[in-house]
Amino acid sequence: MGTKPFSEQVKAVRTALNLSQEELAHALGVSFATVNRWENGKTNPSKLAQRQFEQFCEDKKQQVEAGGASTTQDNSEDENNKPTR
Repeated sequence: MGTKPFSEQVKAVRTALNLSQEELAHALGVSFATVNRWENGKTNPSKLAQRQFEQFCEDKKQQVEAGGASTTQDNSEDENNKPTR
């Protein structure tokens, strides 16, 4: 993806999207522990996981360019989004 170590890339993307490690893990189809190990530089992703991460980043980039900068969270049931009476 870039010239940064993978651990820094993962943390930078996750932070920019305001996602927890658990939320990012869910979006990528990996465990929370896996994302945690990636961010701490303990392990590197498999080629498949790295491709999934790159595709996730590309999808998010396209959403931002299209004007829909949403995260993986569905806020439709969020207390703050309920209509007022």
